[in-house]
Amino acid sequence: MSTEQFTSTQKRLAEFFGSATLVFVIVSSGLLADGMLEASPSIGVLFIGLATAGWLFVLVQMLGPISGAHLNPAVTVALLVTGDTDMKTARQYVPVQFLGGLIGVGLAGLTFVSTIGWEVFAISAVERPASTWLAEFLGTMLLASAIISLIRQDSEWIGLAVGFTVGMGIIGTASTAFFNPQVALARVFTSGIAGIQPFDAVMFMVASTFGGVAAGFMWRYLWPRPSLIGKQEPKPDDDSVLEELATET
Repeated sequence: MSTEQFTSTQKRLAEFFGSATLVFVIVSSGLLADGMLEASPSIGVLFIGLATAGWLFVLVQMLGPISGAHLNPAVTVALLVTGDTDMKTARQYVPVQFLGGLIGVGLAGLTFVSTIGWEVFAISAVERPASTWLAEFLGTMLLASAIISLIRQDSEWIGLAVGFTVGMGIIGTASTAFFNPQVALARVFTSGIAGIQPFDAVMFMVASTFGGVAAGFMWRYLWPRPSLIGKQEPKPDDDSVLEELATET
């Protein structure tokens, strides 16, 4: 998926927009289930899982051609390790991802102020026990692995794979699948069921970042990124070589 035709500003805006709307959907779906519909926590988690899976699919399909649709510092770090992105791009993406997440949680709060009287920003008291930190590490490693593998395959199914991985992680892991440092930070600032208390958020951020790094090193060994020289070098039986010779003569 080449993004070379787009400027750095366009890519940063895509990452900001995607990160903001991702958090907006996560927090809003939780506030809807918890605050308006008064659903049980289990139904609330299902709401968040379905909404997040669907919107992630849309985001990756929509923004992938522009910025690669990282929307996640752990994914950016994983792709940095594998060589699929560079340090300059990582330095540009990560700050706008975090900023987008914070804007997203604020917008989610604003949309429910007059409906359920919810605070725009509130420090969460939702605890995530230590056992969930391991789930964040493993889940982020799995998410980054899926992305890297499908990039290697030039697959058109990356959006679907990302949506399914995170959606199933939300309803199937102990941590309810944050798998994203910027999402963990943003969710400190909501008192809904999607929230997380500050200390646990820091640990989630550390765990998911290390998960991205681990995935990057694993795939750097399993399926190294093809070098540009290797891509350009024609094979001996390549028809393009014969066409070139015919043109020259």
